Amino acid sequence: MQLNKRCIDILQRLRKSYDYIRTKELAVLYKVTPRTIRYDLDKIEKFLVKNGFEYLDRHHIRGVKLKKQKGLENFINNFINTETPYKYVYSKSERITIMILELLQANEPLKVGYFEKKLFISRNTVLKELDDIEKWLKKRNLNLIRKPRIGLLIEGSELDKRKAIIECTSENISLEEIYGYINRKIAMSKINNIQFELLFSEIDIDFLNSLINYAENELNKKFSDDGYGNIISHIAIMIKRLQLNKKIYIPDINIEGIKESKEYQVSKEIISRIEDKFNIKVPKVELDYIALHLLGAKSLKNSEVEENELSSIVEKMIEEIEFIYNVSFKDRNKIVDDLVVHLRPMIYRVKFGLHQKNPLHNKIITNYKELFLNTKSVARHLEDYLGTNINEHELSYIALHFGAALQNTVDNKNKNVKVIVVCGTGIGTAKMVASQLMKEFNVDIVDTISSREIRKVDNEDYDLIISTVDISEYSENDYVKISPLFLKKDYEKLKKFLQTKYEAKLNSDYILVDKLMKTIEKYCDIKDRGLLEYELMYELKENRKRFFNERGTYMLNDLLTREVIDLNVKARDWKEAIKKGTNLLLKKGCITDNYVSAIFNNFKEVGPYMVVAPGIVLAHARPEDGVNRLSMSLVTLSNPVKFGHKTNDPVNMIVTFAAVDNESHLKALSQLMELLMNTDDLNQVINATNKEAVLSVINKYSSN
Repeated sequence: MQLNKRCIDILQRLRKSYDYIRTKELAVLYKVTPRTIRYDLDKIEKFLVKNGFEYLDRHHIRGVKLKKQKGLENFINNFINTETPYKYVYSKSERITIMILELLQANEPLKVGYFEKKLFISRNTVLKELDDIEKWLKKRNLNLIRKPRIGLLIEGSELDKRKAIIECTSENISLEEIYGYINRKIAMSKINNIQFELLFSEIDIDFLNSLINYAENELNKKFSDDGYGNIISHIAIMIKRLQLNKKIYIPDINIEGIKESKEYQVSKEIISRIEDKFNIKVPKVELDYIALHLLGAKSLKNSEVEENELSSIVEKMIEEIEFIYNVSFKDRNKIVDDLVVHLRPMIYRVKFGLHQKNPLHNKIITNYKELFLNTKSVARHLEDYLGTNINEHELSYIALHFGAALQNTVDNKNKNVKVIVVCGTGIGTAKMVASQLMKEFNVDIVDTISSREIRKVDNEDYDLIISTVDISEYSENDYVKISPLFLKKDYEKLKKFLQTKYEAKLNSDYILVDKLMKTIEKYCDIKDRGLLEYELMYELKENRKRFFNERGTYMLNDLLTREVIDLNVKARDWKEAIKKGTNLLLKKGCITDNYVSAIFNNFKEVGPYMVVAPGIVLAHARPEDGVNRLSMSLVTLSNPVKFGHKTNDPVNMIVTFAAVDNESHLKALSQLMELLMNTDDLNQVINATNKEAVLSVINKYSSN
């Protein structure tokens, strides 16, 4: 029985799951229809039965899971690790990946017949997929050249070719698989085995690993997982390209600011070892690039990146995010500082074309589309400053910062114990303790203060004092003393105290994750603890369906009804276009004239940030600016209008939105953003000539 990569991935996912997995969840994960997933499950089931195992356990509501059977685990592992290419059927995307990598790394033209034999496909299939490859390459400044009777080759700069190799590889190989291949020399699938062979063939992987270990020891730091993957892939590609005499050329590179760094000196030694090992001469520009990779997430000094200017840009970005979400961040200065620290090395990566993959990128796009799009919008300030676009993986890192800040502003009604945190070693330590308390317990942190300030606080403002120092004016029964490091004994002490005195509930998700982590640690070597905890928390939250299932939330079709939709409207300019949308809400009494004025003032003050996507405006202001009730309108224009946005003009659809609070609109807004991300459905709305067609699309996205 033949299984492609998606079937193998689904089989592995079923093997790892102790519970049912819904077909719809798999469809979303693999970006295919539920029907396609059902076909894949049929293939998997036939494959299992043919090899002597039972049918899948299918439930019409709960989903599908593997029946636990003796020998099944070993069988699946052996199949994945030993299945030969002759029994493996490559999917279209897998074939394209292999062809791209082969062509990029070939030292001479490759003929169509070569791919026919390698991939077991017809000549016509190869020719069709070459058309897709040609489009993919053009987007990356590369050209596919087809020479009759000679073969196929790719033309373009060496830098663009290397970027394409890294991008193509990182899209298909996870860090987990890189570790597995380095440690066991075995790939988890046939497609990845071919990619590893192309990347690491005739290169001593243990030697590459020793270079990374040397750098970590000399620099006295451990690289992050993505940093490790980036460095080892870059060095492997560099060696293979130099062996083919393919040298990189970058005329404008300027690394004067890092020549005196320890990373630069370590890079010199790495280059020296590579030259001795492979008997090649490594150009200086390669040394510079390795130094930049080693610097990684470290903050760099550069006269071109003035601290105050970067802080000013971050302030603008935060200000717009606050405006969009109708919030005021509690600790604005800290958010600014944290973002500046993150952006310094990011600027270098963008400037020198170093791609850093965010392992959470796809989850952020899938689950927090609105936040990602808004981050992309406000990041224009940074792009204008840099004079270049910022890739989506870097944007999703920034979105994580905004997401954390927004999360801290959300009211949690279960946090019924009001706590003041007292610390004698500084407010920073107090805030760190406060953050840990909020994570582990259902408490509401009223304030973080010094011991000198406690006497000024009214005792009606809090239920409990938690302190890292002795408080002379208070008895031991008046507060709980813990270590600033928040040790395990402090956790147990507080847990007992809170449960006894306040009957406060622990955050059950965190407790369960903690137990799971302890169990996992017994049997596994955890590469990235933070990422694993995030994944576990995400799965728990999904199972409980907490997100957007609270009381008082509205669906998209609750707000976008027939009365507030107008199609093919004429507008002379952006002001008239905005009025077309606000008039629909004014007629229904949803907003006041003040709200309309506030929208115009916002455009004048902070620019066209409301153009949230190409051709789309989300016009809004704050609830206090004149909102009578939660509402939304949708207007399409007969002729597009310019709003002054650098990349998203011209506009042909305006959604006017009025919120009454920070929560009740979130579900509908999320569904709207999901619609905007689907090009086909969005075009159907924009080109619609009747409201029924629009409502049909809206209803498609209006479900739990």
